[in-house]
Amino acid sequence: MTLGKPDKVQVGDEVVAIGNALALEGGLSVTQGIISGTNRQVSTDAGSQLFGMLQTDAAINPGNSGGPLVNAQGQVIGINTAIANPSEAQNIGFAIPVSAAQPIIADLQAGRKPAFLGVATVTVTPAIAKERNLGVGAGALVSNVTSSSPADDAGIKTGDVITSIDGKTVNTEQDVQTIVREHRPGDKVAVVVNRGGSTKTLQATLATRPDAG
Repeated sequence: MTLGKPDKVQVGDEVVAIGNALALEGGLSVTQGIISGTNRQVSTDAGSQLFGMLQTDAAINPGNSGGPLVNAQGQVIGINTAIANPSEAQNIGFAIPVSAAQPIIADLQAGRKPAFLGVATVTVTPAIAKERNLGVGAGALVSNVTSSSPADDAGIKTGDVITSIDGKTVNTEQDVQTIVREHRPGDKVAVVVNRGGSTKTLQATLATRPDAG
């Protein structure tokens, strides 16, 4: 299928979601709706964050995940991914913009595996900076470090604030994901952190994401 341009998507655009909803027999299901919002940030049950998501009221059900979200021109603009908790809201579904998936598709086609640092982070806001007395007003606060990961081996600790990776400024948790995604397993990167008011530069050798084989 032809890929569209998610950056051209506007609220109100007509879309259809295609997928194997509830694994019903008889073929794929198609639901219709509109784009309800763009550039949404969504928290998952696993505690991770999804950024830049397309919000739609086209019904997305279990089995739709991984199916295409298609615009009125028949172009794929997103990958159906998640829904809001049905007990809290109705007709709020989310799709990953296809532009975010294209680099990953290219890596998979070329046999490349994604790089892995091994940190969970939270964007530093003025409220968090004040509450935690961080001493910095921007960056990504490390909330968890995966044991035996590149971050762990480099000496990154929970409570550190990452302010740059590989010479690129980190202002948000999304920046951490974006910069790491630009690298390959085996790459060495300098991670600058603020720890208790002191700046430290730590060297991390990125690895293969554990679930990537």
